Amino acid sequence: MKLLVTTYMESPYFEEFRGMFDTIVYKGMMKIGRVLTEEEMCEAIKGCDAVVAEFDPITAKVLEAADNLKVIASPRGGAHANVDVKKATELGIPILFVPGRNQDTVADFTIGLMIAVSRHLAQGNHLIKNGVITDEKPYNENGFCVTDVNWVGSTPEKFAYLQFKGPTLSGKKLGLVGYGAIGRETAKRALAFDMEVVAFDPFVKQETVTQNVKLVDLAELMSTSDFVSVHLPVNDGTRGIVSVQMLSLMKPTAYMINTARAAVMDYDKLITMLKNKEIAGAGLDVYPIEPLPADHPLLSLDNVVLTPHIAGCSYDPYDRSYQVLAEDLKLFFAGKKPVHLYNPDVWKD
Repeated sequence: MKLLVTTYMESPYFEEFRGMFDTIVYKGMMKIGRVLTEEEMCEAIKGCDAVVAEFDPITAKVLEAADNLKVIASPRGGAHANVDVKKATELGIPILFVPGRNQDTVADFTIGLMIAVSRHLAQGNHLIKNGVITDEKPYNENGFCVTDVNWVGSTPEKFAYLQFKGPTLSGKKLGLVGYGAIGRETAKRALAFDMEVVAFDPFVKQETVTQNVKLVDLAELMSTSDFVSVHLPVNDGTRGIVSVQMLSLMKPTAYMINTARAAVMDYDKLITMLKNKEIAGAGLDVYPIEPLPADHPLLSLDNVVLTPHIAGCSYDPYDRSYQVLAEDLKLFFAGKKPVHLYNPDVWKD
């Protein structure tokens, strides 16, 4: 049997895949450091029994070119991002996936963004490295010095200790818009910071919540939270749910964090609020346009921390993904139903 791998595969599970296939062909990320085009995928997938692809397009055209494909293995939680699920299902091709593969990774990043924007970590780093609050005379030797507030600057604008105060997380309220796997992991970390945590999720009932988290409606969450963090997938029920009306409810001292998807929020309204200081700030990892154009208004705001859609990016999710995929591939090739099927309707018991 032949396996096509177009994404990174560097883990202890590497040998397990070798044991399942006679031939493994590496394309894309492993070879050229980029995602394959649709045409390149059409060519690469010919004659392959299985494919492991994370970002490369597995479109209807690619699936039609796959003359021997038996299974698709996606090392991500949302295979629909790059796989034509409807077409694969029509062709009877199972799609394996890894739900919650990076839930702790994104939760870590979310807390990091909260601290980075509210305590001015990113802004302080930028100002020092760009010489804005450096090179002011006289210098003070840090240690047993006359004053412990050395970075005073020559003007109030450069008095760092006064300019960059921010809220302590302890005692503040975090509102989670979405209480799935990532939301729960974020709540776990926020509770460890002694925060109060509330969540909005119409698919979760309070009696099933095992954490010290109170479920509330979205309007209450938006109007009472000191930090609002979005953890929703994009579908017909969530698209635009953090609307103009909902954003308008936020407190002027509150911060917006989005490590999920841009389509669930009205970014035009968010940008206006940030410009007018109607909220304190935002930490954003996702955008309506990616990459951001050079003239995008978010780039000129000093109360925003921006990261290039990397909240789910760490070493650990790959190990987790390949462990799950290897186990499910073994089941599949043994004629047994895999545990994690993205299109379960394709499986006939």
